[in-house]
Amino acid sequence: MDPEPRTQDGHDGETCESGTDPGSFTDPGKWPEILNNVERDNIVRALAGVDSITLLQGMSVKDSEARPFPEYLSYSKAANGREKVKRDWLFISECNKSLYCVPCILFSDELEKKSTSALNSREGFRASTTKWQKLYSKLPEHEKSNPHKHCYWKWRNLQHSLMHGTGVDGQFQKEFQTQLEKSRALLERLLDVTLFLASRNLAFRGDTSELGDVHNGHFLGLLALIAKYDSVMREHLEKVKEYRQRGERLPAHYLSGRSQNEFIELCGNHVLNKILGERLQSIYFSIICDATPDISHVEQNVLLLRYVCNDNAHGKGWTINERFIEFVDFAKKTGKEIASMIEESLQRHGIDLTDCRGQGYDNGSNMSGKVKGVQAQIIKVNPLATFSPCASHTLNLAGVHAVQSCKEMSTYFGCVNRLYTLFSASPDRWSVLKEKTGCSLHRLSDTRWSARIDAVRPIAHHLLSVIEAIDCLISSCKLSNEALSDARGLREYFMSFTAVAMCTVWLKILQHIEDRNLLLQSGSLSLDQEAANIEALQQEIISLRNKWDSILAEAQNIADAIGIPPEFPHSKARQGNRQRKRQRTEERSDAQETPDVTFRNSVYYIAVDTIIAQLTSRFQSIRDICDDFKGILKFQQLSEEDLKSSCRHLITKYSKDLSEDLEKQMIHLKSIYSATFAGSSTPLELLNRIYDLKLESIYGDVCIALRIFCTLPVTVAGGERSFSKLKLIKNYLRSTMSQERLNNLAILAIECELAKQMDFKDIVKDFASRKTRKMTV
Repeated sequence: MDPEPRTQDGHDGETCESGTDPGSFTDPGKWPEILNNVERDNIVRALAGVDSITLLQGMSVKDSEARPFPEYLSYSKAANGREKVKRDWLFISECNKSLYCVPCILFSDELEKKSTSALNSREGFRASTTKWQKLYSKLPEHEKSNPHKHCYWKWRNLQHSLMHGTGVDGQFQKEFQTQLEKSRALLERLLDVTLFLASRNLAFRGDTSELGDVHNGHFLGLLALIAKYDSVMREHLEKVKEYRQRGERLPAHYLSGRSQNEFIELCGNHVLNKILGERLQSIYFSIICDATPDISHVEQNVLLLRYVCNDNAHGKGWTINERFIEFVDFAKKTGKEIASMIEESLQRHGIDLTDCRGQGYDNGSNMSGKVKGVQAQIIKVNPLATFSPCASHTLNLAGVHAVQSCKEMSTYFGCVNRLYTLFSASPDRWSVLKEKTGCSLHRLSDTRWSARIDAVRPIAHHLLSVIEAIDCLISSCKLSNEALSDARGLREYFMSFTAVAMCTVWLKILQHIEDRNLLLQSGSLSLDQEAANIEALQQEIISLRNKWDSILAEAQNIADAIGIPPEFPHSKARQGNRQRKRQRTEERSDAQETPDVTFRNSVYYIAVDTIIAQLTSRFQSIRDICDDFKGILKFQQLSEEDLKSSCRHLITKYSKDLSEDLEKQMIHLKSIYSATFAGSSTPLELLNRIYDLKLESIYGDVCIALRIFCTLPVTVAGGERSFSKLKLIKNYLRSTMSQERLNNLAILAIECELAKQMDFKDIVKDFASRKTRKMTV
């Protein structure tokens, strides 16, 4: 079921809203209360070809006695009683079914004494509350009044001037219209350049604003390039140069830094309003928030909204969108303070927090804490804002704990990082590495677990070449004592079979984790897909645990190929070691464990078991959320009683969104699913399939439940991608950029695909009208 249209404050209702839609020019009920000259001119032009009598007779407007509009009210009679004159000033509004006197509405604000007729009011003459008979005497009284006659004369005089270029200001209108068309053509090119530069994170200004100077920045440089092939731009730039040579300033030349800021602000606000409109139509949304310091040491908090939107205009159906809203300069760190910042930001953009159904943050205690974290503070305001921890951060923490589970793992990754540090310390060492291996090394990152596969892969694939590169450094005699000691220590470690085994083990483990991590970072994934991927990863790790013999054989083959003895070192027994407790069925064995078995039990199994245990415990909250929605996710596997129970649980939790009819809808959906919805494997696919078959009217609550579930966030990777754009936009050369300009450039860069789909003609038209009138007046 499509969401009902709602006003910005969240209330349902039908209103006649003003706008720049050409259809609103002929409907007095949609005109703004205060008209500027441009709007008045557009309305007069639009009404020039409209027959008000035809409109009156064509609409099925009835009075309080359900009588249609009588024809005799459309005319006034002459004194002889035989001649009729059209009341062409009388118009009806399609949106509110009221009658208006168009000349008085347009020009009565200029009069000291206005007409007090209902025809000159904002509400108009409402026929549904009275009888047509009352107009019989009121219409002649109104049209004979002096205010009406004066407004009527102004209306017809302006109409004649605009349509024929004659009258009091005919010549001015001709000049204005000509200049307006030129300005529109010019502004279209300028806005295209603005969107081009913003989407590619390029600076606009240079060291100078002189035309033709190579240091005048990308904006003026691109305009000069366009002018070579475009007559409109060439004519404009030549005119600007001519004025500057005379020491004069061309009004409204659009090339100044201030104009550039206006273009950026107009485009940014247009995209933001589009996002807010989509969110309003979608109703339900989730908050995604993260923070990072920028180049000027300002703590930038990014706010994103995740919602499910029906994009029928582009034939995409229902899609999951994660949209950028803004960066907020906010340095405070407590959960309560950050929650207040989020609430203020939502309120500033007219977003109702009661429509929030999910929260997504990283695993920091100030964000995800159950008592004082941001998620706990938001839940106090809105209990339906379910928190789901970031899947990527959670997966990262599972890997970090596995590394810390035993000293051998920590030693291995420490040596990997030291190897990078050794070669990256100077260009000479790096050139030796490139010459021997043909690849680059990468440093480790505690916050980005995916960086570890990049660090381990080149060493595992080119271990012999890495050892040869270390030998070259040692033999060069160019190392300091400290660097020489590091190089010898690293050579000794990587020449051991332990290092070979570690490379073999971790390359396989990290590859499995990386494959799932890349999938989880997609913004269009839902929580059931996250849970399925984590379950699959667990099974892959368990399968890997049972393949120790094949992994050991692979490591031994690699060691033989590069000349390393394929044996683990014998560990010396330490006094006081505790003996492992034997089970009753185990026989006592005094035989000492082999080094292979010792490594398997004390290193390999511990690391793998830690990963499995971490995946189970850390992702339990996601499984709990999926269990809440199992009535719409796993209804095919549930018995009818279990399905009813699950639906009742969901109805109780979301009592504001779902009705008791959900239970019946799901039972009916289950009965026809295999024949009607085969192949719809995900909640989003099922939602789209219901709408494709036009069944939303009978599965209204099912559609709402599916939209709420798809709204819940999986990761905060969207915030991390926003930070990548932040570093490109606000770099060390642009570190003094204002917060407002940063947000406008950021939304154009991050949401560049959305901006490409949007129509900026209304902005061009409005901006050109304002600037051209300022220039010609």
